[in-house]
Amino acid sequence: MKPLIAAAALASTILMSGCLSVLPEPSIPLALIALPADRANAPATPLQADVAVYSPESSRAFAGTDIAVRTDQELVFLGDVRWSDNAPQLLQGAVVNALTKSGGTGRAVPAQLGADVDYDVRWRIVDLSTGRETAPVRAEVQVSVLDSNTRRMVAQQSFTAEGSPSDRAPRARAAALALVAQEVADKVAAFVAQAAVAK
Repeated sequence: MKPLIAAAALASTILMSGCLSVLPEPSIPLALIALPADRANAPATPLQADVAVYSPESSRAFAGTDIAVRTDQELVFLGDVRWSDNAPQLLQGAVVNALTKSGGTGRAVPAQLGADVDYDVRWRIVDLSTGRETAPVRAEVQVSVLDSNTRRMVAQQSFTAEGSPSDRAPRARAAALALVAQEVADKVAAFVAQAAVAK
């Protein structure tokens, strides 16, 4: 009985001490990069129909908060800097923000709200990465606008934007990528505003 009590007491002491950890220490980024709503640009064409913007599909490389760095056929991740949310959610929000500024009678909402709309915006991230050192940053998406009732495709197009970081530092490269991501989101919003005709 005494050995059992001693073993229980030792186990309790170890657990209470908090010194034993089998989990790795989390990596805390030095900076988080966002796509603020005030950077979104209103489309030249007012939005005249209601649209639901879906979160874009993407490969695992672009689906999280890590920022991809491309080098030939290899993808690695930028050190010490992350997106403030997962990249597809940020791009979805950027397109909704731009369309909300359009000034038309239509409204744009995230698809997760389940609102009754005229059109669905479905899209996919093809590229959202920086290069090595001061190599160009690049964003590319493919977008489809579908009639919400018939599921018929109304319009489809690809959009690309590139930029150059001010220096090789991770923050500068991430900031340059955020600018081209917003540029692509603005292009998508302009395309949607033109394709989503009033019903």
